[in-house]
Amino acid sequence: QTGFDVILPAGGKIEGEFAKATGITHKALLSWKDRTFLGIAIETFRSVPGVQRVVVIGDGEVDAEARRREVEGVLSEGKSGPENIFRGLDWLQSQPNPAPRVVVATTDLPFLTPHGVTSFLQSCPAEAEIAVPIIYAKDFERRYPNTASTYVPLKEGEVTLGCVFQLSPTALLRARPHLEQLFEARKSQLALARIVGFGTLFRLLTRSLEVKHIEARCERLLRCRGYGVVGVAPEIAYDVDTLEDYQIALKHLTLEETSA
Repeated sequence: QTGFDVILPAGGKIEGEFAKATGITHKALLSWKDRTFLGIAIETFRSVPGVQRVVVIGDGEVDAEARRREVEGVLSEGKSGPENIFRGLDWLQSQPNPAPRVVVATTDLPFLTPHGVTSFLQSCPAEAEIAVPIIYAKDFERRYPNTASTYVPLKEGEVTLGCVFQLSPTALLRARPHLEQLFEARKSQLALARIVGFGTLFRLLTRSLEVKHIEARCERLLRCRGYGVVGVAPEIAYDVDTLEDYQIALKHLTLEETSA
């Protein structure tokens, strides 16, 4: 199996009612049984075959938690999500014998498992420069019913994207300007439409958009070979963005422990 280096951006902050209810200000430090979300991510990737280095990007308490877990790299965070990822990538590329593939994973995945990650990575085509996990809504709902998830309507069925990505370092660096542009435009539907193309949006709205259309648009937009890996473990897609997400996740955890 191809070797991997892992980038764990951990700069997400919690505010308002969410912070008040949990007493936590960094999402990666949310409590999950006797661990933090960041701890779960680090332990998971430590158990994935082929992983070489793990680098965490975050400040303050996140920095302390990462060092306690003895990851290879701990970096201070930048001003945006893409900047954090590229800080991690730059550091990895400066190390001796960097891995030929990089995995980027968010640090808000409470149900993440080594088996789920390994299965995804083994399903990624060898020629893929960017591989994105795609989970059908019916599979996600079967595993985690009554969630607050939103889905993208494709011709093949409604889907959600996972939060673990396999990338070629050279392709990621080549796509940097485009990724930063997408990040800046993420909250403007018009700006996103201009970037992804109105044809793609039309297919989306008419439910005629297919995974192959997304892959082709990725290749044109980012100038790299992108693949959507279908049938991935649902736990790769269960991320926590809100207090409601967290509370529902805790209920599912209780159900899993009761049925075990």
